[in-house]
Amino acid sequence: MAKRRKHRGLSVGTLVMLAVTAVVLGGMLHVLGRLNGSTRVTIDTGKVLEALNLTGGVELTFSEIPLYMSTAAPTEPPQAQGQALLPTPAPTATPAPTATPFAGGTLSMTFGGSVCVETGVRQSGYYSDSQKYDLDEVLDLVANEMTGDVCLVTLENLVYEAGKVSDLVAPPAALQMLRSAGINAVALGFSHTLDKGTDPLTETVNTAKDKGLRVIGAYSQEAESAVSAQMVEAGGVRVALLHYTDNLSSTALRKISDQPWMVPTTASAAEDIARARQMGADVVVVSLHWGKSGTASVSKAQRTLAQQLADAGADVIVGAGSRIVQSAEWLTRADGGQTLCCYSLGTLVSDSRTDAGVAGMLLQLTLRVDSERRVSFLRTEYTPTYVWRYKQDGSYHYRVVASDLPAPEGMDDAQNTSKERAAVNTAKYLGADAPLTVRVR
Repeated sequence: MAKRRKHRGLSVGTLVMLAVTAVVLGGMLHVLGRLNGSTRVTIDTGKVLEALNLTGGVELTFSEIPLYMSTAAPTEPPQAQGQALLPTPAPTATPAPTATPFAGGTLSMTFGGSVCVETGVRQSGYYSDSQKYDLDEVLDLVANEMTGDVCLVTLENLVYEAGKVSDLVAPPAALQMLRSAGINAVALGFSHTLDKGTDPLTETVNTAKDKGLRVIGAYSQEAESAVSAQMVEAGGVRVALLHYTDNLSSTALRKISDQPWMVPTTASAAEDIARARQMGADVVVVSLHWGKSGTASVSKAQRTLAQQLADAGADVIVGAGSRIVQSAEWLTRADGGQTLCCYSLGTLVSDSRTDAGVAGMLLQLTLRVDSERRVSFLRTEYTPTYVWRYKQDGSYHYRVVASDLPAPEGMDDAQNTSKERAAVNTAKYLGADAPLTVRVR
């Protein structure tokens, strides 16, 4: 008799373990769904228990465990009773920064006339043992007069390495002399500035900048000649420092014909002044190389041009080029404002020994710009200067002194008399009605 085959069903323990496993797996799926943030898993435990009855003896696979998955978005939490649902606050816009009111400022400036490192001056600073130049002593006695935010002179020399020194070509020590005296800006536009060509002028400009001098009136790059490049911040105000040459030599005019920006002439001055005002200049200073050399008389052409520059918006006009001090006056502008015009400050450094050639002046101004951007002159003073020449150890030495001060040590009576005469001549050339007084110390 054949042995009856016993049916092997699932034991109770196995069914319990499958139920537990199903619950655990379901819990894992629930957790994973929550982590994913987009799917919710639920388990119908009633159907699981129904499937796991003990009497059916049914074999189950994991796929038969009824799992239900829902992708419905989670519901919002119920609103608390009596509590209004506050709207989500709109993002707060960052307020635009408000412009700081202009507080005004005070600007101080010193201007000198022509600096001409001619043969006598140059040779006085040459040391044969080192074969080098040192010209610092020429201006060291007036260095304490070079005060202010802007200290500007006109240099009537070229400085370039390949050039043979002459009355026109000076050694680099000429630029160092200016810096040692406290001068921080130099006008390089003058009648013969291009007589040696464009390359020597370019090298002169770059050498001056290397010495720490701000250069105006002659440029090595067109962008540097733009009015915007002449704007500086000084004393809390914006200043436009502009320089123009009125009488370029015929040689210079030929060499600049295709690059007029290298040495701006007075033809563009009025337009540039107006542009500087449009760009926000609080003070406009116009430096000029003009006039007839050797004369104290102001020409009709100078007066006409000065009035045009004043009407365009210049606050200060200072001139050089005549080598002699010329008159100073107030000009009334078209808008009713006042422009101070000093037609020529004469010569600051030269080897000339004429009465006019040894006399010059330093113009010292203090301007106040108020909160309404109105300009007023707080100080309009000048220091008369004298080019003192003396002989020591067989060589001549040149030193600039204030001609209204007592004689420095080593100055003899004859030289002191010449110094005092220079002070008188400067006052005479300025004119009795000049709006300037000798500097108060």
